[in-house]
Amino acid sequence: MKDEIWHWDGSLLKKSPKDALEQLIKADTANYYKATAELSETLELLDRAIALYIEALQGAYRMIDEWRSKDKLRAAMAMAGSVLNYILLARHSILLGYYPEARDLLRGCHERITRCYLFHADEEATKNFFAGQQIGQVIVDRKLRDLLGKDKSKEAIYSSLRDSYKSSSKVVHPNIESLVLRTLSPEGQDFKNRVGIDTVFGGVMSSNYGETVILPAISTIRFALKVIGAVIVEGTGKWEGDRARIAQEADILFERVKGEHTV
Repeated sequence: MKDEIWHWDGSLLKKSPKDALEQLIKADTANYYKATAELSETLELLDRAIALYIEALQGAYRMIDEWRSKDKLRAAMAMAGSVLNYILLARHSILLGYYPEARDLLRGCHERITRCYLFHADEEATKNFFAGQQIGQVIVDRKLRDLLGKDKSKEAIYSSLRDSYKSSSKVVHPNIESLVLRTLSPEGQDFKNRVGIDTVFGGVMSSNYGETVILPAISTIRFALKVIGAVIVEGTGKWEGDRARIAQEADILFERVKGEHTV
């Protein structure tokens, strides 16, 4: 992995700040195109899931006259649109090699996905949202637990919600563990003793790490698809069938990668 980090030999200190910035940007650009080729299989599945999410948004906005005056749906759609922007930015971050930072964005997705469903289902939360109040994640989760706990058919959504948040929270807090991928220790050196010394700047292209970060991105968009499917009722069944196929393929992919990498 050291070979993928242009400044590992100390050349960062030999450049002017302007030249160092240009080199960081140049390296990131090269990472993007290399990652697109090397991560093509997992990226293709992620992109299909994102495209299916966009299809749901398109369907909703084609019927905008039916809900533009309904505050709950307006708030839910605002969050649904924000989810798309966050997942797109997370996708770019992964291809640029910003793996830890991409995980931060995925938790941002989770926070918006949960609010999308909450606003769709809860008038009080919607009123608080339009009043400009901050609604903490603890409150969001508590309300969703109460709402989804009343409906057996929604238990799977709540279970996905909790699993997604727990997984995201483990790696996004700015504690020492969050710096594992931003500290490249010499062989035999203890990671904790190298924090702040062997810091990795800019993006890093690693097919192994990239693939294991795309997997949480796929999990995030799968969760978003469940929620958007519950908020936007689709009558033909085709969209739900496509979502189920993506979920099935993702499960197969997860099992394969689990056997190859430590996720």
